[in-house]
Amino acid sequence: MLKQILNIALLSLTVCSGIVLADAPLKTALGLDIEQARRIDEIQSIYRRQYAAKREVHNREERALRRARIANDSKQIAVQEKIVSELKAELRQITASEDGAIRKLLTPEQSKKFDDHIKTRNNMVGSSRDVRNQ
Repeated sequence: MLKQILNIALLSLTVCSGIVLADAPLKTALGLDIEQARRIDEIQSIYRRQYAAKREVHNREERALRRARIANDSKQIAVQEKIVSELKAELRQITASEDGAIRKLLTPEQSKKFDDHIKTRNNMVGSSRDVRNQ
């Protein structure tokens, strides 16, 4: 019984740490020094809060768009499509601003590795990678 509980606890920690540390390889993938890593953590903290808040609004408006489509309400569809399109552009801008702020801290060699990181990120699928659907 105790072994099962420990296995469940270990499994849940593994799953949670995978979610929390989605970008953990950035430090090692780019070969960041301690100061770069600290400053990038600060940048990500700022931009990810902005992104999460905007994504919440985007998701709400996207649901309204789906409801309008189900109702075949062409007037409301047009309104919601414009709103959703603008919100997607804002989400892309937040991501681009974050990437730009990070890039300013990188050496030319790290910047090339960062380009590869961005390509990998953009190819990811799932709810945590909204860029794919923008």
